[in-house]
Amino acid sequence: MATTEVLQHIPGLSELEEQGDLVIVGHTEAYTQDGVFSPDSLIESIKERVEDALRDGYRFLAITGELSWMVDYGDAESLIAEYEWKLNESVFNNYPISALCRYNINRFSDEMIRSIIQLHPIILWKHKIHENPYYIPPPGYKTDSLTKYQVKVCLDNIDRFTDNQSRFEAIFQSKQEEIRQLHEEMTSGIIGAFLKLLETHDPYTKDHCTHVASLAVKMAEKLKLPDEFKTRIYYAALIHDIGKALIPKETLNKPGRLTTAEYEQIKLHPIYGAQALCQVKALEEVAMAVRHHHERFDGKGYPDGLSGTEIPLMARIIALCDTYDAMTNDRPYRKAISHGEAIDEILSQAGDQFDPKLTQTFIALFSNGPAL
Repeated sequence: MATTEVLQHIPGLSELEEQGDLVIVGHTEAYTQDGVFSPDSLIESIKERVEDALRDGYRFLAITGELSWMVDYGDAESLIAEYEWKLNESVFNNYPISALCRYNINRFSDEMIRSIIQLHPIILWKHKIHENPYYIPPPGYKTDSLTKYQVKVCLDNIDRFTDNQSRFEAIFQSKQEEIRQLHEEMTSGIIGAFLKLLETHDPYTKDHCTHVASLAVKMAEKLKLPDEFKTRIYYAALIHDIGKALIPKETLNKPGRLTTAEYEQIKLHPIYGAQALCQVKALEEVAMAVRHHHERFDGKGYPDGLSGTEIPLMARIIALCDTYDAMTNDRPYRKAISHGEAIDEILSQAGDQFDPKLTQTFIALFSNGPAL
């Protein structure tokens, strides 16, 4: 059902009218019979037309109407409200029919618009379909209990909002956890790939970096350092030698004594590693640990000659773990020494090469034998 003013000039409608697929009824015939608008009369008229259509074999019907002209009636608000809630109660609940009631928002008062909004479970606004959270069901009008139903709708919406928010938060947290796990897997995967490349370049680093990382985390746990620190030192230790990828293989794998020039070349690997890592702001602390893991507590290390607590804690821990693992595994220029010999050597360098307090913590890791 539609108004003639809107539809009469649309091309192709005459053919639909001839086939009976479209019925156009003017508002004086549909709404204001004998100059009076009666919600009950209009609803009965709609029922009759729907039943006729169903008998003719139609399975579903849609109606539309434009009600802005109703503002000319003094009691327009109450008439429209009565029509709409009765339409919802006695037509939509009983017949296969949908309706689109169109209102020109600029022609109605705010009070009228509020009433219209409350009358419709679904609203088309700004070219989008919205489920109406302010809809008042027909019993609220039928029993003249609008305030009671408004309160109920408001409270129901508060519950629904809270439930939706809780669901959203749960979904959001789940997604954040998925992203965190993905980030962790990608980070571990990328680091693992770099280590594989480094192993190809320098076979003696195979397993060395993972051993150093494992010892470094055990040290951090022994020192009761925060979880964030433990995570950072794990990754820093894993990639502490990544700069060796830029050192010639011949130098890295030389079986004999290095020349001064070759040794100076080797000493560049912490700088190379740190320069790559410091490009990422979140990795600045890791980059500094990589840069300074060959500094000495007495200031005679490289690349910057830092001493004492000038050396980052992370680097001081890695220095101990790195030296122990290097001594207890074969190298191109020497064979591995025993665990006991390595411990004795580290103890002899406490205060010179290594932080003396951290040295005691490191030795404590082996109270029940080698940690790895």
